[in-house]
Amino acid sequence: MKNSLFHEPVPDWLEKICIVLLVCSQIMVSGIPSNAIALVTSFLGDEKDTIQFIYYGGVIGSACAYPLIGRIMRYFRKRQLLLICISLELVLLILSAFTRNNLQLFLCNFLLSSVKMVCLITCLGIFLKKFNPSNSRGLLYGIYYALSFSLSQLYSYWVALILQTYSWKYTFLISLPGIFISFLIVIFLMHSRRMEKKYPLYQVDWLGYLLFVAASLCLCFVCIFGQRLEWMNNDLIRFMSAAAIVGYILWTIRMLVVKRPYVDVRVLVKYSHVRVGVLLMVALFFVYNTFSISTEFMKVNLGYNDPYVAATNLYLIIPFVIFIPVTGIWLHKVHRVRESLFVGFALFAVYYLYTARFFYPEENSNFFLIPMVIRGAAYGISITSLSYYASVNLPAADNSHRAFFSIISRSVIAAPITSALWLDRFNYFKQKQYDIVSAQYGMDDYRVSGLWKNLVSGHLKAGSSLEQAEQLAHGSMHGMIYKEALILSAQNIYYVLAAISILLAIAALSLKVLNIHYVKEKNKYPLTYMDV
Repeated sequence: MKNSLFHEPVPDWLEKICIVLLVCSQIMVSGIPSNAIALVTSFLGDEKDTIQFIYYGGVIGSACAYPLIGRIMRYFRKRQLLLICISLELVLLILSAFTRNNLQLFLCNFLLSSVKMVCLITCLGIFLKKFNPSNSRGLLYGIYYALSFSLSQLYSYWVALILQTYSWKYTFLISLPGIFISFLIVIFLMHSRRMEKKYPLYQVDWLGYLLFVAASLCLCFVCIFGQRLEWMNNDLIRFMSAAAIVGYILWTIRMLVVKRPYVDVRVLVKYSHVRVGVLLMVALFFVYNTFSISTEFMKVNLGYNDPYVAATNLYLIIPFVIFIPVTGIWLHKVHRVRESLFVGFALFAVYYLYTARFFYPEENSNFFLIPMVIRGAAYGISITSLSYYASVNLPAADNSHRAFFSIISRSVIAAPITSALWLDRFNYFKQKQYDIVSAQYGMDDYRVSGLWKNLVSGHLKAGSSLEQAEQLAHGSMHGMIYKEALILSAQNIYYVLAAISILLAIAALSLKVLNIHYVKEKNKYPLTYMDV
């Protein structure tokens, strides 16, 4: 087929199947899974914060590789590039399973995530040329996000099942079948002809790349270690905060003065909808990135283990596969984001109000079906709308720079900051509520004294000594108080998030900048670097 990467004898139906397999296999490639952080911590003998920092190192590596992809894809032939990337992924996955310290794990995770981004965008370009030939922005995000978010939830569930029985190192094996299938597809079904002009790699702004990576790592360090080190009361946190700020300033200055910058920051000045899109991406994660609260409730109050929590999160797939494509089709047809953004943020308000009222220890997993569907619909509709909004009516030369800011605004900036913010507030409210609830558990209350006697008596009957029985009873009382404090704290935060979501929904209806004057001629080029 003309302009196809596949050999001419390959039938169209087989080509489509192979392309889907390539994209799906790349989505499933992962370094340290977020739900494996605790087990990696115990194996390497490190603190949880250190492993979480390594996890975010992979996120930064993936995002920061994006601006380099265009040059890399035009330097290598596509078949050659895929073979190199898939081979590197295989090697890095195997090496990750044999790491012995956190530095080795950081390097493997960072490099694996970077290579994955290059390979994923390459495969995505092939996918969109076959399934989205009109280069519709709405259909692009409607197709890709539904596929990516759903497979990510399945991956997390499989990881949780493996961790229940096997070592965390076996989580890296999940990606291997897809990698082997991808390798066979590229080797036997793709040709090696060059299909665009070759560009040299020496024109890449590597110093700009390193500056942004370093500044982002400093920011993540502050967000992850800040609470334990008491934020600005600690010299190291102050130093890393200053390093992050200075690093971003130096990076911005360099992007404005060099001839071929790593990223053209002028797109934020030239296009108001790109600026607004980036800010709303941050706002979206501000109301979305609260999984740690609901996860702790499920583990502490309901006694769920990791596989059960992951299974509960599978409910998200239902709204992802329904509402994201519907939103993409809506945007493809009417080119308006105001209504869909309003619906997205309004659904966040509904989710937090609904869930806050039903935080009770006696609830079961079926309770989470409706909230998870609402939450998934809210996020899917909002992220699809914002991605579409920021990507329209841009010259092709500026779109890759716009895409970089859309990616880093949510994954590198918003994700660690909002996670640290809500975790800090959640812990603060838990301590405050714990003190309030503890004061109500006085022994002068006959109900409390009766409960204490029953607990001590139960442990004495189980064979404990009086001292042991009192210690165990004290632990039980502490657990009950903590659970109640957790529920009250979660409710406080959820009501605040509901109010913020309502304000964002109102803003979506009020901001004139959200109006899109769609110009068809400006949106005919493909959104990826894949111009085959």
